[in-house]
Formats: sequence, structure tokens, C-alpha cells
Amino acid sequence: MNSNLDKTRVIEVSKLDSEHYFQSLLEQAYNKGVMSNGDIERLQCDCLNLLAYKSERYNAGDSGSIRIEKAQDIMKSILFTISLWLKTYPNPDDAVTALQHKPINEIYEQGRKRIDIMLASAKEIHAKLLRQLVETPNVFYSSTIDDEIKRFFKLYYPDFAAHEIHITAAYQTFNPMLKLAGIEFIHSYLNNLYYENLFCSYFAENDIHHLLCGFWEDYERYLINIYEPVLLGALGCAIIGTDLRHLDITEYGEMNLCRQFADMTQDEIAVILQNAADEIIRIFDCSKGLVRYLQDSLPLVITKVQTASQKQTLNRVFVLPSFPENKPQVIVSFGNKMDDERYREIIEEIRQCRFTADKVGIINEHIHSLADLEDVFLDADLTEEETGLILQKLSLSEIAALSKQYMSIADIDAFELRPQEQLFRKYLLNFIAALPQKQQDMIIQVSKIIKDK
Repeated sequence: MNSNLDKTRVIEVSKLDSEHYFQSLLEQAYNKGVMSNGDIERLQCDCLNLLAYKSERYNAGDSGSIRIEKAQDIMKSILFTISLWLKTYPNPDDAVTALQHKPINEIYEQGRKRIDIMLASAKEIHAKLLRQLVETPNVFYSSTIDDEIKRFFKLYYPDFAAHEIHITAAYQTFNPMLKLAGIEFIHSYLNNLYYENLFCSYFAENDIHHLLCGFWEDYERYLINIYEPVLLGALGCAIIGTDLRHLDITEYGEMNLCRQFADMTQDEIAVILQNAADEIIRIFDCSKGLVRYLQDSLPLVITKVQTASQKQTLNRVFVLPSFPENKPQVIVSFGNKMDDERYREIIEEIRQCRFTADKVGIINEHIHSLADLEDVFLDADLTEEETGLILQKLSLSEIAALSKQYMSIADIDAFELRPQEQLFRKYLLNFIAALPQKQQDMIIQVSKIIKDK
């Protein structure tokens, strides 16, 4: 019998920390009695000696004057680099053996070479990703994949800050990631982004756009994952037998899906979704890497479908495409602004008036475009009562045009407005809130379909 198969594994993989692998490995090895106090002390001493060497290099030969914070960062970088090499051992017990018999400098150097390999690989994945990047109006998708990743490569400093990421990576991939750091995180993150983008690239960008509009009409402004609804749409089409290449789930198909999944167990749902995934893989002849990624996505999809089925909200999982360009539009022109000098004269005249009626009279007589009127609201130091009297003379579509600019700003972001803008926003919101509910609803609806001219 193979002695390697008989070997008892001491270190429990499930208890190892993916982000702080070296430290968690030492902790387990010590607690399990595999490493002695002497082993731990030797490794600590070796790491401190390596820190002194790296600090001297960082500080151009002077290790004594380095800031404590920077020294701590360099130590984190050292531990990360060592961890990166230790993770190459399939069995963590073998990694412990390496720590017992190999100099820490040697393990560090192997880890440092691995960083260079992963860095080159990440740049290659990023280049391939950019060449086939799906075009979408979502502002977070392309900016993260292009600008943010480029920023990481620009700022990454593997010799002294190998653990740093430097970017927020706010755009979340659908498949969850381990808690990682440095180039290990970026490499894994890019892999996920690559396969999600590859899957989306099988579909026409226009079809993706209309599907996403079905989920969120203004999805371009929100931090959403694009792969998830595309995958759900494709699975839904495969189940009901419509052309999954166009992500076109019909109303009848949506009803069919709701009936089909009703009262199903998780295992039954899993079988249907797996068959649908197999159909997608067959039609697109997916690569082995993408097949693995899709298979890793299925447990999340199964849970999502089961939960939605129980809550009778499957229509928010398998969504009909929406075509906002076909909706009616209200075109409102803000018009041209008057000459600056003439505008200043009118503003000064309004400010010098003591009575509200006189101010309103001047505005009615001289202000003839919505663009100038908006400026007057901001520049003429009007009270809330005066603002309300002028707003009363506007049409609902003109009020909707103003509200589109100010009501869409969340309260948490309003502090970024100028004081005059904050005040007018307050007056406008109060004015609309005082209107009959029917008029309020109409303003909201018109603001959604309004188009500036």
C-alpha cells in the first residue's frame, strides 16, 4: 500500500486563513504539537532579520530611521510573500515541513518569484479581457476593469508592499471570492471578471442592455453585477425553450417558469437548472474554464430560484426585457439664456424689491426661458414663499424638468451641492410635497420619461 496514502494529515485545511496563510499555518502547527517553541522562535527571528534587510534596502542603507508604520507594512509584505509560496504545497503538512527544514530567506525568494509569475499572468488576462470587453453604459463595469486594474498595476510594489491592493474593486463578481490580498486577490478577481465577461460576450450587447433594463431601467448608474441577470436570462430561455441567444423571455415563458418551479424541492430545481446549463454549454461550446465557472455559479442560482419560488417573486429572477426607447417621451426645452449683463441687471432689480408681488412681476415680465428661471431661483435670494408663487405658474412638465435635476439627488449626496442649490432643492421638494397626490404622481412619471432639448 502507498505510504503517502497512509500518512495522517495533521493540519486542518478548513482552519487556515486564506489571507494570512503563513500565520495561521504556524498557529495550527504549534497547537497540534508539530512545531515546538524553538521552531516558532527561530522563524520569528528569521523573519525579523529579513525585515531588517528589507528595511535597509527600502531606506537606502539606513534601517534605523524607518517609521514604525512602514516597518509594519514591510513585515506584512514579507509574510504575504512567504504565504504565497507555502500555498503551492498541495498538502499544508508539507508546507510545515518546508518551514522546519528550509531557510526562511529561500522560501521568501520563491514567493517573490511567484509574485512575478502571477503579475505577468494577471497582465495577460487583463489584456485579453480589454480586447473583448462587453460594451455597456454601466459606469462601474468598464471603469473598474479598465481604469481601476490599470491603477493597481501602476501602484503595485511587490518588494515592499506585496500585500497591498490599492484599489476599491467595488464591482463585485457573482461567484464569491476568498479573502485574499495583493496580486493573489487581483489575479483571482481578474479570472472571475474574465469568465463573466466571456460569457456575456456570447450575447448581443443590445440584448443585454434590454434585459438589464428589465431589472433596473436606469441600471447604468448602479453598482450591479452584469453577469448574474444575463446568466439567469439564458437559463430561463433554455428551460422554456426560447432562443437563449437573444435572452428573450416572453410573458408566457415567465408564467411557465413560475408554474414549473412552484413547490419544487431544491434537488428538483437543481436538476432543471443543471440541464439548462448543459444546454448553454453545448450551444456556445464553452471552454473548460468557463464551464467550471458556470458550474460554480449554479449553487448560488439554485438558492436564488428556490427562495424566489417560495416567496412567489420569480418574476424578479427571470425578468422580461424592457425597451425604454419605445416609451413615450416628453421633450422640455430649457431655452437659451439671456445676455449676462442684462441678466445681472434683472437680478439686481429683483434683490432691491421689498415686496413679493414686485419680484414676481419682474420675473414674469423679463424671464422667458426655463434656463434663466432656474438661475433666478439660485441667484435672486428668493424666500420659500416667493419660490412657490413662481413655481405655481409653471406647467407640470416644467416642474418635472426641474425636479429631474434635483429630486434624483439622494439626501446623502445633497451636501455636495452649493448652498443656493441645496436651498432651492429644499423649496422645490416642499412645493411638490404640498401638491395633490395625483399631481405628485404625474410629476414623478413625467420626470422619468422627460428628455431635455
